[in-house]
Amino acid sequence: MDLSLSASEFRLLRHLALADMPYSDEDATPAAVRGLDVEKMQDDVRSLTWRGMVAADGSSLSLTALGAAAHHAAEAELLSARLVDVSVLADGIEGLSPSLAREMHAVRQVAEGAWPLEKARRYISGKVGTDTD
Repeated sequence: MDLSLSASEFRLLRHLALADMPYSDEDATPAAVRGLDVEKMQDDVRSLTWRGMVAADGSSLSLTALGAAAHHAAEAELLSARLVDVSVLADGIEGLSPSLAREMHAVRQVAEGAWPLEKARRYISGKVGTDTD
């Protein structure tokens, strides 16, 4: 099953992951209050309901188990991409300021999941080398 989401579908699922949302075709206030595009939301609700990710009971929208899985998968993908950006940024900073090489190495290790935060802090302070701990 395809769990891919458009940006607006992801935003809607993100809101529904926090709480169910009042919903009717006549009253767009709840969607507008949340900053959602009302016209786009109607298409998203139809698509996500058809795909089994959102349940619409006539007065509210809620996330289904499949919708929660799609939301969390998309969130994990987004966060993974952000960590790659952190590593790339650390490379760039190290290139501009070689004196920060030790610190940027520690940032990359944490972003890539190779080191826990505490080990990176000890490494930066000089209390641990790269091959120990």
